[in-house]
Amino acid sequence: MSITLFFLVPIGMLAIAWSLCFVGCGDTFNFSGYSDAILAEPTLVAYWPLNDLIGPLEPGQTANASDLSGHNHNGTYTIPPAYPAAQFSRAIAAPSVARGASLVPGDSGSQDNPSAASANFGGGYVSIPWNTPNSTPADLTSFTFEAWIQPNFSTADASSQMFHWVVFSAVGPDNTGFVVFIDENNNWQVMLGNGTTVQPVVTQPVPVNPNNPSNPNIDGYLAATFDATNNNTLSIWLNPGSNDTGPPTANFTTTFTYLPVGQSQQMTFFIGAGANEQPLRTPTMNPDGAPEFPFVGLIQSVALYSSALNAVDLQFHFQNGAGALGSS
Repeated sequence: MSITLFFLVPIGMLAIAWSLCFVGCGDTFNFSGYSDAILAEPTLVAYWPLNDLIGPLEPGQTANASDLSGHNHNGTYTIPPAYPAAQFSRAIAAPSVARGASLVPGDSGSQDNPSAASANFGGGYVSIPWNTPNSTPADLTSFTFEAWIQPNFSTADASSQMFHWVVFSAVGPDNTGFVVFIDENNNWQVMLGNGTTVQPVVTQPVPVNPNNPSNPNIDGYLAATFDATNNNTLSIWLNPGSNDTGPPTANFTTTFTYLPVGQSQQMTFFIGAGANEQPLRTPTMNPDGAPEFPFVGLIQSVALYSSALNAVDLQFHFQNGAGALGSS
């Protein structure tokens, strides 16, 4: 597959061309890069490409995880103390995070992300102070979370049915917000907070062997959407429309009561770990502290929106990122 880059074509003309060619023009439409498409979405709240790292972080070191949206939700790559053995949270003696190979072929030429790469998580995480004085407040009453993900836990880890693997945690101390993770039964899970509790809502099977190239759910795109304007509908999407020419359908859809994190609340969101209801773990105090449930594997191009993107938008994002657009 190849992508032709159109750096000088205005975004408005590209949008018109896409709307005209979505059904009838096959895969002849070209875009200038995945990150550019994400940054053109009007309801984008934050976008972390996770291409910032040059080499592995050493214990005690930190590095910036830039938010390209312009809303100043910048994060920090962090190497925490060792993870102890705990229920549903894997013990990791030497947490790590390093630069990983790109999972998004269509981002190789983005003007806004010329050096596409993933972050390879092994107990390290990205912490994101939310609603700081310098950031733009975000109403997540409806939301879309999307990312490119390649789990890398072992078959033994998966078959033990003991661990949770958190990709993204955006919860508040008052049981609001949401979490995206792989559960102890090797399923995709989305947990939603309703102000009283944060509980699982939806599952989608994930194969035990993450390195199986024939499985379309691995080394690919995941999106979770919550639409408060449409009966509080939660949907999960895996590589949407990868085998279709028209708008795809979600892999799973249900309805649920959900309350977003308040726009005035100041807490920490996480990429690559979760469970932030406790104080952070330190080498000498609170050894079971947050964030627990470390993710093991690659994560790239994490985006958060204040709306539920529709099927056409999600398919466009996936096909653009997969390099399906622009090839004939």
